[in-house]
Amino acid sequence: MNARQKLIDTTARLLQTAGYHHTGLNQIVAESGAPKGSLYHYFPGGKVALAVAALEQSASQLAQGLAQLCMPHADAESAVSAVIDFFIQELESSNYTKGCPVATTTLEQAALTPEIRDACARAYRLWQGGLEAYFSGHGMGANQATFLAEHLLMLIEGALLLARAQHSCDPLRRLKTHLPTLIQSSKGVF
Repeated sequence: MNARQKLIDTTARLLQTAGYHHTGLNQIVAESGAPKGSLYHYFPGGKVALAVAALEQSASQLAQGLAQLCMPHADAESAVSAVIDFFIQELESSNYTKGCPVATTTLEQAALTPEIRDACARAYRLWQGGLEAYFSGHGMGANQATFLAEHLLMLIEGALLLARAQHSCDPLRRLKTHLPTLIQSSKGVF
């Protein structure tokens, strides 16, 4: 693995677990094992440019993972349940440090740094688009698929935030139990 990739991987991990403000450049260099000079060689824009690259990588990796989780399921409820189970496992196995790979940075930095705000917005659009594509491919009309994908993304993100705050996956488990009602009610909207 080259130095650039080591820097991105390390930054992505640290942004997810510690956030932007608690991720320092010296820490990234030390934990990545990359030569210090490589940071500004590959990322002349410094921490912001590195964070954007890490957020984009995290968004892409999660989008691919979500697609793989959903693919074997024939219906929206079981597909979204698999996604929720994935996040439950991530949170519990990391002692509640791993939730959404962009949420902490979004909350800390999106209002302050346009490049980071744009990267976070692209991440959420990518994930919503993946859910929409899954729902559309499994018989939902375009409007219902868009509505359901957006609302489920909001609910999952909120449940992840509550789970980290409460140090409990109960919000995600409650969301999972209400999936049939949520999916059914989305049919009545359109």
